Amino acid sequence: MEDLRVWLAVAAFLLTLIGFVYARAEKSNSTANSLMQRTHQNEIAIERMRADNAEKYATKHELREAVDDLKKSINGRFDRLETKLDREKIT
Repeated sequence: MEDLRVWLAVAAFLLTLIGFVYARAEKSNSTANSLMQRTHQNEIAIERMRADNAEKYATKHELREAVDDLKKSINGRFDRLETKLDREKIT
């Protein structure tokens, strides 16, 4: 009778242990899925931020080129005005 009680206690303990491990595994699985979803969303957000930054830098570069073109145009106009003034002074 005593052996039977020991075996029942050991079996109950093992079943409880298996149930505990299974419950923890299920909880861990849902946590892992949640973590994977958040990681994926963060990766998408990072890619969007990189695209926004690339667009901003491209715009700055284009603006710099436009400013350089304007400077060249203005300098060219001033050069033409100076040559006209020089001609007027000569005549």
